[in-house]
Amino acid sequence: AYEGFQLLTYDYDDIASPNQTLARAVLSAIVIVTGVYILVALGTAMLIGADQVVEHKEIALAVAGREALGTAGLVIVTVAAAFSTGSAINSTLFATARLAHEVASNGELPAALDHTNRAGVPDRAVLGLGAFAAVLAVVGTLSMLVEAASLAFLFTFAVVCALACARRTGSRWVTGLGALLATAATVALIVRLARNEPLALAFLGVLVALAMFARPVLLRHVKTEQP
Repeated sequence: AYEGFQLLTYDYDDIASPNQTLARAVLSAIVIVTGVYILVALGTAMLIGADQVVEHKEIALAVAGREALGTAGLVIVTVAAAFSTGSAINSTLFATARLAHEVASNGELPAALDHTNRAGVPDRAVLGLGAFAAVLAVVGTLSMLVEAASLAFLFTFAVVCALACARRTGSRWVTGLGALLATAATVALIVRLARNEPLALAFLGVLVALAMFARPVLLRHVKTEQP
């Protein structure tokens, strides 16, 4: 629910007045999303009861929609969820592809990912990441993917905040507090996954191992600079 706002930073070079715009966009996104989710959670619980929310989990909103407007409400919520999911996939895919393009341009990923089409879109990165995501969607479960992604996000937030604090970028108490809280949340999630979702933790461990050990081997055997 509270992931995705950081994707704005991947398009830093394409944003007008990024120093001002990004700060306003990220902070306002967090505040607005927090408010919306609180209202949705309260409204859903008021419509169907907290016990039904726990019982139906992922489809609780659809149940609430049916309770409010009958079959029409169920259809509306389902269609809205489909559009929301599609929007999240698109924003994540294209923003991450742009990040992969930037990393590849620095020689840290294969040069093929540095390729752009006539419109300046990193097409090969988009296709490659899309194919990889499709494979994960087929072989993994929803809960496993969500838990692994959450842990990856938290770890990334902790590292970025720690680096910003160490380099005195911005307010040190803000970045330091962010690093501390993100680290605490990361540790708590690791403990919970080890107890309840060991497969998700193992899955993320495999990805980390591939990034650490397989990537250097791959880079030694492929081009890392565009001709």
